[in-house]
Amino acid sequence: MCSLPYFPNTFERRKKPRCFVGPCGVGPAGRRRPRCFVGPGRNTQPSIVYTFDQMSENLKIEDQLKKIKFLLSDESLMLLPEYQQRIQVLKSLNYIDNLMAVQMKGRVACEISNHELLITELIFENVLTRLHPTEIAALLSCVVFEQKNCSEPNWTNDLLQGQKDIVAIARMIGEQQQQAGMTAPVEDYVSGLKFGLVEVVFEWARGVPFSDIMKLTDVQEGIIVRCIQRLDETLRDVRNAARIIGDPVLYDKAVESSSAIKRDIVFAASLYTQ
Repeated sequence: MCSLPYFPNTFERRKKPRCFVGPCGVGPAGRRRPRCFVGPGRNTQPSIVYTFDQMSENLKIEDQLKKIKFLLSDESLMLLPEYQQRIQVLKSLNYIDNLMAVQMKGRVACEISNHELLITELIFENVLTRLHPTEIAALLSCVVFEQKNCSEPNWTNDLLQGQKDIVAIARMIGEQQQQAGMTAPVEDYVSGLKFGLVEVVFEWARGVPFSDIMKLTDVQEGIIVRCIQRLDETLRDVRNAARIIGDPVLYDKAVESSSAIKRDIVFAASLYTQ
């Protein structure tokens, strides 16, 4: 008997070839499958690119979690008591009503960029309306002048009375703040008003040369120029407030006061600002 040739079993299960699963496959939740090799003797761990992607995503989620925890914590509410106290002050002075609706005083205060409550109260108490334009400019210099120590100005009777009215209104505002729970002393609020340039601005508005008004004070020239420029901005705010409340007398006086101080070297064009 002759021997038959040997044929391999065609039904014998072949070994699976080494395969590669690339990053093109999409897994659950839309995530890319890890780049790995499947086969005998091959490492099946994700690639370094995929690992960095996952780490970056985890860090972003941790940052978002920290922000959310901070917003839900008491640390983010540190200014809430002061906010409520200031709201109470605005209600007591009739700037807003109990429904938080802005009243006429609130609309006027929105036009003021410096010492909003004080200047608004001066407008509604007609303190500025009964003054001369030069006196309005002189007395409002207290909200733009900040130097603590300077020579004492000479007061006229009208300027002295206007200064007393401003201090009385500032004291009233400070007392309202204390009643609302704010810790700032009343005297600190009042002492924030500096009247050291009243005489200088008064004479400047009357047309006195700059060289002459420098003899009235020991304040430096640059500070005087800067204060008068800021004072012009405050007078523009008063003019806009008078337009809102429909006070033509105060409006005209604010325009005249602004024109009186806006002259000469104080408002000359500077090479440093051009």
